[in-house]
Amino acid sequence: MNVRGIAGHAWRGIARNRLRSGLMMIGVAVGVGALTMVSAIGEGTVQDVMDKVSATFRANNIVIMAGGGSRHGAARGGGPTTTLTIADLESLEARVPNVAVSDPSLRIGNRMVTRQGTTREVSVTGYSERAERLTRGVSRGAYFSREDVRSSARVALIGEDAALGLFGSEEPLGKQVRIGNVPFEIVGVLERGGVGVHGTNTDDQIYVPVSTAMRRLANADHISSAKIEMSDATLAEDTAAAIERVLRERHGLTGAMENDFSIMTPVAVQEMVATSNRTFTVLLPLIAAIALVVGALIIASLMFVAVNERRSEIGLRKAVGARSPEILVQFVIEALVITLVAGLFGLLLGAAGSQVLLDMQGKPVALPWGAMLIGFGASVAVGLLAGVLPARRAARLEPVEALR
Repeated sequence: MNVRGIAGHAWRGIARNRLRSGLMMIGVAVGVGALTMVSAIGEGTVQDVMDKVSATFRANNIVIMAGGGSRHGAARGGGPTTTLTIADLESLEARVPNVAVSDPSLRIGNRMVTRQGTTREVSVTGYSERAERLTRGVSRGAYFSREDVRSSARVALIGEDAALGLFGSEEPLGKQVRIGNVPFEIVGVLERGGVGVHGTNTDDQIYVPVSTAMRRLANADHISSAKIEMSDATLAEDTAAAIERVLRERHGLTGAMENDFSIMTPVAVQEMVATSNRTFTVLLPLIAAIALVVGALIIASLMFVAVNERRSEIGLRKAVGARSPEILVQFVIEALVITLVAGLFGLLLGAAGSQVLLDMQGKPVALPWGAMLIGFGASVAVGLLAGVLPARRAARLEPVEALR
């Protein structure tokens, strides 16, 4: 068998039928490109979520939220949300040995913030001075102090986007804004945070001392949540159990009475992230695989059409001495070349497209090499499987029958 000669016939066959070969390449390229792009976007999104969760919720953190719910889950909202207090946190620091520090917070929500005639709706939250350590620092200026919290000072930290909307190119430090009717002095600009784990813009926020938020903005004596830092992260479950016991005792909850608070542990966060990962790593590639199947059907259909259109060519070659195995190899080579070229093009197209989209969304750039290799291997397998049956049909044609 003259392999070089057969390969030459295959290449000429591809060149003579450019339209059909091009359509087959598009089918494979779209399938491989879709698989690569979806896998890359999924992997980049998962990595983005992981980075945000790691930055927001460290392994030595426990979060307590007001509102009834399970011990390890988010608040269900079925119970009162006004029972968690700063006094509760002080008791936890005194009675639970592994609680190093705590940071209370009170979410005020979106408020109209005004600065010299410019008004912008900004998310406002109250924190203690410990938020600099447990939540987020400042890029310039200074964090509010313990004395600011103790005296309910009217000072504020502003996010970059909120500052741009209210001050433009002007430096906000030392300037005043009004949250509702209450004046505040900007003492610091928050570090860039981007989109948070809940999908909110963390750079369009203002932080104020939690006591100021309670007395001057919300007229409340409760907090909405608190972040706990543990001395030993390995004791998270025991610490959560101790926190639950102390809070139930302080809130007068006995027997089967449901908690009026929720505790989020690192284990619960890991379970939520794992669930999110399963969604991206299973469902999205499954959807992309449909494109590969479509590509396979396109190749198979066009290869059958090619056999019918080239019956006279096949008959002529067999009449001058070409054997059935040579015809079979020629058609298989044609399908293999088309799928190899199209598969490589699909990989490049999918990788480039996914990186552009991830970069536009500010998410980590990730190339899913495993998915890319699977997609490329699938394209080759598709070419072989889709080419073998038509090739066998072409090889079995009798010269006289093919030349009719």
